Amino acid sequence: MIRILSLFLALLLCAASAATALAAAKRPADPWIYYHFDGIGFKPGPSPDNKPYVAIRERLRPVLLTSQTAPLESIALPEGSGAISGICYIQSAGGKLGSGGGYDPCPRQPLLISSGGRQLVTAQTDENGYFVVVLPAGTYAIGSGPFAAEIPVERGITSLVPLRAGKRMVD
Repeated sequence: MIRILSLFLALLLCAASAATALAAAKRPADPWIYYHFDGIGFKPGPSPDNKPYVAIRERLRPVLLTSQTAPLESIALPEGSGAISGICYIQSAGGKLGSGGGYDPCPRQPLLISSGGRQLVTAQTDENGYFVVVLPAGTYAIGSGPFAAEIPVERGITSLVPLRAGKRMVD
C-alpha cells in the first residue's frame, strides 16, 4: 500500500512539474510597445493621424513604422548597447496661446553625437525627421549648440528623444 501511495505521489509531482514547465514555455515574450510624436513629446500608441511612429522592445533595435501594416523586424542590440530613437522637428504652433502641438519634421538633418566633449559619430534623420542610433551604454549629447540634448543610454533599453531644432511661431 505504501508503494502504491509513493508511486501515486511521484506521478502527481511529475505531472505538476510538467504543467508548470508548459505554462512557462507558453508565456508571451515581451511585446512591442508603440509611441507616436504629438508635437510636444512621445505618447503611447500608434499615430492616430497616419504619421510615422516608433516600435520599441527591450534588447531589440527600435523600428520606425510608417503604417500599421508595416512588418516588425527583430534585430538584437549588440551586447552592452542601448538605443536612442527620436525625432528632430521645428515647433510651428503653441507658444503663449497654447494652440497645440504643431510641428514640421527636419528631414535629412545631420545630428552630431558626442560624449565627454568628443564627437563620436554623425547620424542623419530620415525623410520624416526620425532617427535611430545604437550606442554602447553611457551618456551622450545629441545635436549641437542650444539644440543639444544629453541622453543616458542603458544596456538593452531604448530612450525616446524629441529634439526641437527651432520654433516657427505666429501668435
